[in-house]
Amino acid sequence: MLISKICIKRPIFTIMLNFLIIIFGLFSFNKLVIQANPNVDYPFATVYIKYKGVNPKTAEEILLKPMEEEFKGLPNLKKMEGTAYQDGAEVFIEFNLEANIDKSISNIRDKLSQINFPEGTETPIIEKDNSNAKSILTISVSSSHYSFQDLSYYVKENLKPQLLNIDGVAAVQIVGDETREIQILLNSSIINAMKISPTEIESSLNDIIINKPSGVLLNKNNTFHLSTYNIPDSLDKIAKIPLIIHDKTLIRLEDIASIKDTHAEKTSYSELNGNKIISLDIIKYHQGNIIKISNKIKEYIEKIKLENNNKINIAINNDESEYITSDYHSSIIELLTGSFFAILVVFIFLHDWRNTLICSVAIPTSLIGTLGMIYIFNFTINYTTLMALTLSVGILIDDAIVVIENIHRHKILGKNSFRAADEGTQEIGLAAIAVTLAVVAVFIPVAFMDGILGKYFFEFGITVATAVLISLFVAFTLVPMMSSRMLIESQYNKKNKNKYKKLFDSKFEKFQNYYQIILRFFLKYKKSTVFSAIVIFIISIIFLKFVPIIFNESEDNSFVKFKFELQQGTPLKSAIERGKELDKHIRNYPGVKNVVMNISKNKIYYYITLVNINKRNFTKNEFSEFIENDAQKFIRSPFEKIGFGSSGDETIQIDLMSSNYDLMNEYSNEIIKFMSTIPEVTQIRNSTKDPIYGIRIIPYNLKAADLEVNINEMAKTLKLLYGGVRVGDFYSNGRYYDIKMLLPSDNHYTLTDISGVHIISKNKKPVLLSSVASLEKVEIEPNIYHLNGNAKMTISAEYSGNDLNGITQQIDEFIDKTKPLGVSNNFNGQAKDVQDMVQTISSSLLFAALFIFIVLCSQFENFIAPIAIMLSIPLAFSGSFIALLVTGHSLSINGMIGIIMLMGLVTKNAILLVEFAQQKVAEGMYVDEALLQAAFIRFRPILMTTLTLIAGMIPLIFSSGAGSSGRNAMGITVMGGLLSSTLLTLFIVPCAYSLLVKLTQKKIAHKTVRPLCS
Repeated sequence: MLISKICIKRPIFTIMLNFLIIIFGLFSFNKLVIQANPNVDYPFATVYIKYKGVNPKTAEEILLKPMEEEFKGLPNLKKMEGTAYQDGAEVFIEFNLEANIDKSISNIRDKLSQINFPEGTETPIIEKDNSNAKSILTISVSSSHYSFQDLSYYVKENLKPQLLNIDGVAAVQIVGDETREIQILLNSSIINAMKISPTEIESSLNDIIINKPSGVLLNKNNTFHLSTYNIPDSLDKIAKIPLIIHDKTLIRLEDIASIKDTHAEKTSYSELNGNKIISLDIIKYHQGNIIKISNKIKEYIEKIKLENNNKINIAINNDESEYITSDYHSSIIELLTGSFFAILVVFIFLHDWRNTLICSVAIPTSLIGTLGMIYIFNFTINYTTLMALTLSVGILIDDAIVVIENIHRHKILGKNSFRAADEGTQEIGLAAIAVTLAVVAVFIPVAFMDGILGKYFFEFGITVATAVLISLFVAFTLVPMMSSRMLIESQYNKKNKNKYKKLFDSKFEKFQNYYQIILRFFLKYKKSTVFSAIVIFIISIIFLKFVPIIFNESEDNSFVKFKFELQQGTPLKSAIERGKELDKHIRNYPGVKNVVMNISKNKIYYYITLVNINKRNFTKNEFSEFIENDAQKFIRSPFEKIGFGSSGDETIQIDLMSSNYDLMNEYSNEIIKFMSTIPEVTQIRNSTKDPIYGIRIIPYNLKAADLEVNINEMAKTLKLLYGGVRVGDFYSNGRYYDIKMLLPSDNHYTLTDISGVHIISKNKKPVLLSSVASLEKVEIEPNIYHLNGNAKMTISAEYSGNDLNGITQQIDEFIDKTKPLGVSNNFNGQAKDVQDMVQTISSSLLFAALFIFIVLCSQFENFIAPIAIMLSIPLAFSGSFIALLVTGHSLSINGMIGIIMLMGLVTKNAILLVEFAQQKVAEGMYVDEALLQAAFIRFRPILMTTLTLIAGMIPLIFSSGAGSSGRNAMGITVMGGLLSSTLLTLFIVPCAYSLLVKLTQKKIAHKTVRPLCS
């Protein structure tokens, strides 16, 4: 090959060329971002809209439906899920993968601007879903020196802005803070007795508590800005505010209300190990380096502690960067260990440090060079790229092994170093290119898989393909050049061989002869041998039925998120009391390090940090299963439930759609009843939650008109009393706080109390509410769900087994048999992920096989050799499936990627064998004799490449560090397939090739292979 000839003649040029690759890789490494997952722009967006006081049914009509109607016209719309709930609504939108998410969000804003939402509706919020836009750090803040309100103010006005100034921090979410608020608590008995309308009071206070610009005064020397300022700075001043009632009566505010210095209504609460705290979740930017950001935050926290003389306690409760760092270090150790084992195999076979060194340079050069390409492609150091680099170790040295082994063989034949390097590389060049391109061809489909899965593994496929191509470049440049200079003549002199070399070579030669003898036997029974391959493939398919299929392995990161959901409408105070009970119980579990409890409305979240996995005798999954069962005793109502993660994270989710809600609800109970018969399926429920109760005010339109009562004024008055309204500012210690007017929240109001409220009429007269409206208690559905604008109900459940695909099929079969007319369904959650995964990977397997076949046909210029070589692929499957069964692993996304990888790896052996045989046939040798000679000559490189690949997998299989579960599964899958494929390929492929040749040509001894496909 021309490139090899040039490199042999120009050593300095060759060294500089490869040195340039290393320099660029090292330069790029310092700029690479380290994070958990690849940067994936999910085509998802969620629109949130709030309207204080609105019930779910009303929210559906005035918020949800208008949005859905507008969003139906969005370009590239794939799916739309809407939810209406108390105080608001939201719409989750999924676009087609080709959609530009930023452009799509702009389109959403345009659509929202065309909707006339009711007065009082807050501005809609649009969030873009992102794989890396998650909380990376959770901080707790507490103090025994400052009041909780002062601490809250410090967190919001000082700490949060400073954290946002740290490079890479995108958002800081605060949980459990308190905001000071001055409340004017109206005495309902007095204002009802005095027939005072709350809107009268509000109007008066708005006219009194003001701070408004009042013009500009100019003179010769100065400009004075005028303002009318009447902001109270004490509770007494608020209490003494005079009010004129009914246009004639003068009273003071203290006559009809009490003034309270308190805090605004809390929507959340947080504790750390039983102590009240303020919790902060730090979210990074899409491209932020999680480790660098985390380190900067930690440095800033230490600085804050010193500045405040430790008067403020700031602790880090959950640091995602620790797990990522641990995963990164584990991967590096596995990569280095795998490299060592691979190099050791080379030394054992070539038994010379020079050959081993020449071969070994391929690993660091290729790996470091790949880092440069990762930077060029704008990838990151994440789970998939680290796995790609770790898996590539055994592959990277393969091309160098093939080349150096052939050069080594030519040296043994007595050729000088330059001639052996040149002719050895020339002879093996086609096979090396075919082997490499076969591997690359496999990962093209992986890089371009459909769906989110394809986006997730795009970096994996490109990284492996890039690393393999760089290793081929090294094998054709650096390896022959170094061989021509470093392989000295004396080392190939038989007299200079040490005892180990002589013993190994003699034993290995006998081994080669044995293989040749066995192969000669099989060549006599070609048809039977090929038939046995077909039987083995069928058996492998049968084995697959016994291998459980899951989406992904659960990693033990010593962190558990646990949810306790109370009955709808549970007050925050009651939720705190209930939450404390379970929190105390959890903290008594052995192995629990920290427990953060966050409460929002009726949902209580526990963020449990366990001690390091090396310091406990149970896994994260075992702990989760235990706590799920043990916590059941804290449930007091059928409407309360316990689970892990957040809504939408359940293993099994079944969406039912129908225009007939009652029919859909009735059928959901049938499905739940069936699912209850499956032992591993737990926490089964549908999305119909316990009802919340409301009071509906129904105006008497004629009476209201007769008494000149405005219906809108009626609603406004009630909202003021029972929802509260801001009436001005309060000034204290250099800060402004809200003044809010409302009824005391701790009173137990009845329908009679509400009926006694007075509404101000258009002629300024107070009118009793009961005289113009009736009141009735009603049930309100807490949440209303839509799918693409139609009513939806979701059945969700957790699955504790290891065959999610099988359980999903079982449930799907039941639904197909029993589903009534008018009800449709689909699967979501991990069950849907598994279905999509199987479909996507199956397509990738077919495309990978097709690409390999195209590459082989292009390389060999005929169809016979590629067909024979392709027979080695199904032989790998049986080994992979048996390995998974024996080790008790499930077939996950990582294992399936390993199977696709196998397709490229197992063809390597067949290529080496068939390519040499084809050369000999072209020279006029009989096919069987050519195959026997190929078996003898290529047996060493085949065994070497296989063993180096297996050696590279050993650290993955026995890995026990962070992120090890996925690597274990992939390593076991690849190793099992390599072992079975190598053992079978050495016999079945030669028989298949011989059969195909003899079927195509009658006088094979007098023909070359090239004319076979002419």
